Amino acid sequence: MAGQAENNFQGLPCDTYKAILDQTYDGVYFVDNDRRITYWNKGAQNISGYQPGEVISFRCSDDLLCHIDTEGREMCGPLCPLSRAVSNGQATGQTRVYLKHKDGRRVPVDVVSSPVNDPAGRRLGAVQIFRDASIYEEEAKTSELLSRLAALDPLTELLNRRKIEMELDLEIKKSRRLGLPLSLVFCDLDYFKNINDRYGHPVGDEVLKGVSRHLQAGIREYDRAGRYGGEEFLIMLPQTKAEIAVEIAERLRVSIERWRLIHQEKLWPFKVTISLGVAELNRDESMESLIDRADKALYRAKQGGRNAVFLS
Repeated sequence: MAGQAENNFQGLPCDTYKAILDQTYDGVYFVDNDRRITYWNKGAQNISGYQPGEVISFRCSDDLLCHIDTEGREMCGPLCPLSRAVSNGQATGQTRVYLKHKDGRRVPVDVVSSPVNDPAGRRLGAVQIFRDASIYEEEAKTSELLSRLAALDPLTELLNRRKIEMELDLEIKKSRRLGLPLSLVFCDLDYFKNINDRYGHPVGDEVLKGVSRHLQAGIREYDRAGRYGGEEFLIMLPQTKAEIAVEIAERLRVSIERWRLIHQEKLWPFKVTISLGVAELNRDESMESLIDRADKALYRAKQGGRNAVFLS
């Protein structure tokens, strides 16, 4: 207690407190009991773009900061943390919100709000401290992008082999647990090497990208398509029995057969076809066995003349 009394001996001049607050990078502002801004530090100015003279005596809802939460809800009404601090004396923990910068853009900030009382306990208003959270949001977006890139094949933007196998393993476990059907389609482009050899790898890459777009467009929202390697593709069809999987595979086959590559403003003079093998998950079957059966059905389609769908 002695240390506390010594620390507060006769107090510090108000301007000294303001000078201290102006040294922080955080934004700090006070509002009175009518939620009008009475103090605005340099940190608040730097984060929001507003000079003190542009905000003092105004409310933050007077077309100034216009806070919204992460769900886009306006916070200048019942959700306002400063209102709770003033009316109920309720301090709030750190919350991610978005304020409107003077130039109109939204800035993510982490805010805390607390009531301010005089020595007698009478409410004087509230203080809000806010920190620019842009760097944290950028880091989160970068992390999300890296995770996404790690899961995708860079050429086709379908799932890569590792990711499609991971999702297939999870879906197999789910199918066993819930007793649901699951089918797999193994696909391979016909005579793709001939296209590469005759027209070059850049044209071959365009073929792979075009076929991938058709495969992705031809499956349902909860299905998954991946590039398994080279010109091979794997399509996972959850909650799907073999006969439906064959119908889906046949639609994909026809769609690709009818497609023609237009590249560099040129219609290329070759036809692209695909062979597909279908297998439905058996009880207690491993992922490796399911893939192998679909691959063998694909082999039969190749042996049978290509541009066909075979069921395991």
